Amino acid sequence: MDAIINAIIDGNIKINEELLPERELAAILGVGRGSLRESLAILEFLGIIETKGNRKVVVKGTDSIEKAISIIRLSKNTDSIVDFIEFRRVIETAIVKLACERATDEDIRLIKSSVDRLEEDPNDFIADSEFHINLAKASHNPIFAAVLDFVNSMMMDLRSRFYTVKDYHMKTVTEHRNILKAIENKNADQAVEQINTHLNNIEQFSKEIEL
Repeated sequence: MDAIINAIIDGNIKINEELLPERELAAILGVGRGSLRESLAILEFLGIIETKGNRKVVVKGTDSIEKAISIIRLSKNTDSIVDFIEFRRVIETAIVKLACERATDEDIRLIKSSVDRLEEDPNDFIADSEFHINLAKASHNPIFAAVLDFVNSMMMDLRSRFYTVKDYHMKTVTEHRNILKAIENKNADQAVEQINTHLNNIEQFSKEIEL
């Protein structure tokens, strides 16, 4: 991630120019292709990179890149994990309550799709993030959705590291399905209980990841 950002800042990767193929870019940056692929996915989520057809293009300038750097550095801070979870307890319990009242059939379909994707691919941490963003959208409060989208972008690098921990994927899929079921049943109390169980487990898993 640092190698890509530094190459953008130094002008070796230029704004609005197509990125080199992964194999060549990984060799130039001196990083593994797996790490490169994950980093590109995070930068794409942050809006620094866009996919245009079969091409990946850097579309944001220095100001946005500096913000991305500050977000990534914050996510590496051990103390910030506790702050993230505390914040998420407040906002996501409110979100699931509203989702139980307001979620449409299309909202349910999108939430389920993100759960299915994560179950199929244990490394799809983007689907993990999109599950929570789709929950926020199902609240039909655009401020909740925008804030959670931003918070998820701050956590993206951190979230990818959870998938190195044994059982994280299996537990997360199960917990996501339990939250989805509560929303489908419009059971707000159950939804709150399930989101809190999920966040409690994230807090426990956070003690096992490499920071």
